[in-house]
Parts: sequence; C-alpha cells; structure tokens
Amino acid sequence: MSKTYGVEKDTSLPLGQIRDRTSSSIISSVLSIIKDHIVNKENWIKSVECLYVAKDNEEPSGKRRRIEYGSVASDSSALLMRRYINLVSDREGGRYVDGIPYVAVSYTWKASKEEEAEEEAGKGTARSYLVESRNAGEPAQPSKVRPMIWERTLNYAEYARCRNIWIDNECIDQENEAEKEAAIQSMHLVYSLSKWSIALLTRRVNTAEELELLFNLMCNEVSPEDEPAVLDLLDDITSDLWWTRAWTFQEDYRSSTRMMLLIPHHRNLEGRKRATMPDLGDIMIDEIVGEIGIQSAAFREQATKFCLSYREISDNPDVCNRIIKRATKYNVLLKDKSSTYSASRSMSPIILSDILSRGIKNESDRLAIMANCCEYGTRIDTNSLNSDGSSLSLSILAQYLLNGEIIENDPERPTRGTLKHNIHEYIYEQSLSSFRPPVHQGLTFIKGCRFINPRLTLEGTSTRGHLWRLGKVIRRKPMKTYGASYTDLAAHLIGHVCDPPRTTYRGGLWLTWMAKAVNEALEQGKALRLGCLVDPEFPSEFSPYTAVFIGDSRDDWEDEDEVSYAFTSYQFHKEDTPGYIEKHVSLEVDIEWHRRDRSSEGRLPYAPPKLYIKRWLNGLCFFEGFGVEQVLFPWHPTLLE
Repeated sequence: MSKTYGVEKDTSLPLGQIRDRTSSSIISSVLSIIKDHIVNKENWIKSVECLYVAKDNEEPSGKRRRIEYGSVASDSSALLMRRYINLVSDREGGRYVDGIPYVAVSYTWKASKEEEAEEEAGKGTARSYLVESRNAGEPAQPSKVRPMIWERTLNYAEYARCRNIWIDNECIDQENEAEKEAAIQSMHLVYSLSKWSIALLTRRVNTAEELELLFNLMCNEVSPEDEPAVLDLLDDITSDLWWTRAWTFQEDYRSSTRMMLLIPHHRNLEGRKRATMPDLGDIMIDEIVGEIGIQSAAFREQATKFCLSYREISDNPDVCNRIIKRATKYNVLLKDKSSTYSASRSMSPIILSDILSRGIKNESDRLAIMANCCEYGTRIDTNSLNSDGSSLSLSILAQYLLNGEIIENDPERPTRGTLKHNIHEYIYEQSLSSFRPPVHQGLTFIKGCRFINPRLTLEGTSTRGHLWRLGKVIRRKPMKTYGASYTDLAAHLIGHVCDPPRTTYRGGLWLTWMAKAVNEALEQGKALRLGCLVDPEFPSEFSPYTAVFIGDSRDDWEDEDEVSYAFTSYQFHKEDTPGYIEKHVSLEVDIEWHRRDRSSEGRLPYAPPKLYIKRWLNGLCFFEGFGVEQVLFPWHPTLLE
C-alpha cells in the first residue's frame, strides 16, 4: 500500500504517544525533521500579481472578446487584466515597500449559506468576470472567484479609488506547486504591506435594532439591559465562516489595523446607517452601499473587552469564550492584571492555538501560517514534510525552536510541560512566562524576545551572547562615586542620559528603553544589581561593572552573596529589513561551567557553559568592543526521554 501524501495530523495526541511511534526521543525526531527541510523564503514578493478591470481601450475588441472554446463574451461581463508589482525596494537596501496602492481581499473559497441563497436568488442576472490568461495569445478564462465576491470587492475598490486587486485564487498560479510553496511562505506580506485589506463577511445585519447594538458596541456604550442582545449579535457575526478558517485568521492578524470588515446589511438600512453611524474616524465607514465597514482590530478589541467583562456575570460563559476564541484582541486578552507590566508571556503559543483550532484544507499549511504570524525567518519546506509524512506536532515544535523561542529548561524547577500534553499544551506550559516588557507595547516587545541564530543539537540550543556575573545589590541608596567599577558605570549612564544615542547607534532604542526602566525602578524602590562581563573560559576573573539589572521588588536578591548570572543577546537592524525582527534576550541564569585551568598545558576543546533559565531580567548593559560568547541551553529532560 502506498504511503499517504501529507503530514501526520497528530496535534491532538499526547507527545508521549507520538514519541512512542518513532521509537526515539522528541529531540531526535525534531533534528531529523530539520536536517533536510529548512527552506529560505523566496523572492516571490518581488513580482506579485494584481488584477484590475480593463478599460474599453484595453480590451481586445472593445466590449466583446473571445473566451475559451471560441464563444464571445457580452458586455454583461468584465475583463480583469494582470499586472505585476514589486513589494521590495531595490534602491533602499531591499526594504519592504509599505502601503502600495492595492486592495488585498480576504474571503472564504467556500460559499456561506447566506451567499448560496443570494446567488440562487440572483441567478441569471449576476455579472460575470473573465480573467486574462498568464500565457500570451490564450483566451481569457472565467474567474474562479464567485461573482458576488468580485462585486463587493470592486465596490470597495471604487470607494478607495484603487484599481489594483490582489485575490489569492487568481493571483497565485494554483497549478504551479513551486509558486504555491513560495506564496504561502510570503503571503502575510501581501496583507501587511497593502494599503487596504478587506474581509468579506456574509452574516447580514437585518434590523435597525441590530445596527444600533453594533454601533453602541463600537462606541463602548452598551447599556446593561442590551448586553444579552449584544452577546447574541456578536455570536452570530463571529459564527461567519470567515472567522473559522486558518488562512483568513492569518490575513486578519497580519493586516493589523488595515483590515476592514465589510458586514452586509439589509438595503432598507442604508439611510439609517449613514444617518446614525458614529464618527470614529477611519475605524468605521458608511460610504459603501450595502456594507458596514468596521476596522477589524477595533471590532475585536471591543468584542474581547465586552466578553471578558460580561463573562463575569453571565450564566453562559461558554458563549463569551467562543466569541473570544474567534475574534480576540491579544493585547486585551493577555494583559497581566496582576502585574505592572502590560504582558508577561508571548503571543506565539496563543497564536498556535488559534491556528490549530481553525479549519484548513492542507494541514501542512499551518506551519507556514504559524511562521507568517509569528514573523519567523526560518521556515520548513512543507512539500518535503508532506512527501515524508512527517509529524505535524514535531514539525511545529521544530519550527518553534528553530526560530529562537524560549522554553523553560531548568530540571530543578517544577515541571509544567509534560509528554502527556499535546503540542499546543506543551508549548503553552513550557514557554517562558516571566517576561517584563519595559514598554507599553508589551506583546510587540516580547515578540522579539528570542535567541539569535539558534542551532539545535542533541544537547540543547546553542546560541551566542554576553555573560554577566551579578554583583553588588543597590536598594534605593545613592550610588557611591568612588572606585573604578562605579565610575565606569556612572560614566556610561551619565553619557547616555545627557547624549541619547542616535537612531543609527547600535541598540540605541533598546538602551533608551532600559535607561527609562532603571529610572522607574529607582523611583519605585526596586532592587538593582550591578553586573560585570564574564569570560566563559576563565569565569573566576573579574572585570569592571558595565551593567545594571532590575529586580522585581526591593527585596529581590536578599542573599547578595549567592552567585548568580545573567545572559544577554541582541540583534539590532534597520527598520523594515526583510525577513528579520529585532531580537533581544535578557535572562537570569544558573550556569554549569566547563572548568579549564589557564596554566594547563595544551588547549582542551572548548565546551560552552550550560545555562539554565531562572527568569527574564531587564537590564541596562554596555558591551561595545566585547565579543559574544557561545553558550548552550540544555533541553529539559522531558524532551530527551
């Protein structure tokens, strides 16, 4: 019997059961997956197809043109022609070009029940759409996209005064597997770089009452007596097929504030919509006939806030949870209410959960969607995974670790993730949850908290950075100005405050964040601890203090004599550099040294120190002129069983 093509759909299975099938440890299986399957992103975005409606003088013969089998299209059809745009600027060092005027369309390939009913009612009267062939001289073909989708899209394009349309089923060659693979690895950029993105929802607003409830929700003015009705309306809107698909989730997430939900309404509500729509700037639009335009990010924010609040008093919290799952706003959902920080854990495990809970045709595409949403620079070739029938769960873990995501690894700490968990549960439980973002946009900061250029080995994750020995603790007392170590650190701090780094300075933004964090820590009376760089080959040697780290409270580091260390690494780059996000790591760690005597004859092979994570630790560090050192973060024992 031939082997079935496709990855093994095993994301609901415990990792222990998956391990038993392979007869090797989880990490051994992960390493075999990444051995041959790592792929770099293609240059697909340098030549992205768009479609536009041909003018009369652009058509082959005015209003009439030949289509397949020699028949002639009437003037009830529209011809859509192809053009190509480049989303990368060769003149600016390969940066992405933001805000190119085209409309990126997000919709479901399968028609909803509402669409099917409308199409049946309008059968014979709908306009047809033809698409120019990619091959010169060949006739135009009927569009694979439903006429209703084109009608709504072109109405929005007319409102936006934009001719260029990007729609996946026509703008990606669905017969070319190589192009499809390149496209799915870069499709997020089509949405994040577009000037306009639209989502075509199909659940219709039918009554004036529903219209008013929706407007009140967006204005955060829902009265207590209307709360049950608002909940029902939200449940209906988010039951739309569009909210249940993995690809549309990615399109919405990566479009960010550019995604506009187009919600159809009954034609009798047109006047009332225009008369009563609140003035919320670009968040809501009423100019498109038959549509209510609402910025998706704003809608999800209000829906999440409403459901989190109403869930506390509701007799049926499952409905609230269902709405939150479909239309969540992460910075609202993940806000750490027990902390002064805006968030304490990464979005990546939640994003993974949302991707896995949604429908998709090809299971391996979930890997590309995960990489696109989490902005991973290292990808796994889904065609190879499909050919080998690889485990989807282990492929997800491989991609997660390959891109430097941080998981707990100290065997002395309580075990959270176990092999009884499935892949999402394990990543959620084992991922670091002690982040301390020093900025209001905490989730964006945490997105960059990843190891730099990680290399996966049987022993652990190998990476590079700076090691610091933690020394003197300061508890809101004036720092003495004598002594070389204090003088050096004070000079750095004074110089930074008096002459903030220019934007071109390596790590300037990071230093600014951390300088402010140190200042706030002093105001709040938190303990500070000085740090000096450590040479891993000779860890007992001392150097001047050139860093200050921030404790969580005044009582942190009660035992000042207890030996402790920090590991930091930074990857700074110019904004909009393709394929990269700024990365930064700052962890308090325990270290297992590979001891070597300087006086010993001969050079023993260098073995990097083994680091075990204690917590995230913000700090202001000065390391110009000092090279980075190789370190190893060993795997947690569960992955080696």
